[in-house]
Amino acid sequence: MKFDETEKLLRAAVDFQANSLQAREKCRDQYRRIEKEDENSLRVLIDGQIALLADKLRQKIETVTPEISYQIGVSSSFIRTHFLATDSFMNGDLVESLVLIRKQLESLTRLYELDSKPLQKLFGKVPNIQNVLKGPSRKMYGHLSEAAHFSKPRVTELLHVVEQGELIGPSLLPVINERCFACLDMNCFIALYFIAWIVEKLPVWYPGYDNKVDQKLAIMGFELALKCGVIRQEE
Repeated sequence: MKFDETEKLLRAAVDFQANSLQAREKCRDQYRRIEKEDENSLRVLIDGQIALLADKLRQKIETVTPEISYQIGVSSSFIRTHFLATDSFMNGDLVESLVLIRKQLESLTRLYELDSKPLQKLFGKVPNIQNVLKGPSRKMYGHLSEAAHFSKPRVTELLHVVEQGELIGPSLLPVINERCFACLDMNCFIALYFIAWIVEKLPVWYPGYDNKVDQKLAIMGFELALKCGVIRQEE
């Protein structure tokens, strides 16, 4: 490849990334302006508790079984992805956020499966979300899968449709829209059930650990989620 061609390709990639970064910063500013107070409080509460729980997981677990080792790995990945998913919908990358949230739901399912089934029966198998969510909540996985697989044309609407004269099509740069709060709701919903799971798991992994403060924070999160409509009483 000639130098001029390489320089042209590099310049195009750098310019596109720069424009994308600028668009994401704009989306993030817009998101903060339109986010409701209760939504902000719920997001901060969940993010903060997950960060505290992550700090706890830095400590050594004295007795580690293959199941516990597996759950620690899944939990660590869940924690890392939670913040990536949040960044994505705040930055206007809604499809990408939904793909990550789908992964979160599958990770949560696997954590619960490891509590009830032998590791050998789960090895190499995809998590079965019916083991975690029942009733209407199960529909969420269908919506997440639709976005992940682009199985319907309407997924394109998440990219924001731009109209410029006779030109109509999806935006190549992130644009904020009201659907970002649906991403917030789903991310918070799954995160709350992860918190509920790991809060009860910590005393098992760390004998003598007092999780009363963690339980109170988790209850606060569920109460605020009920107020915001992220979860409903029957769930």
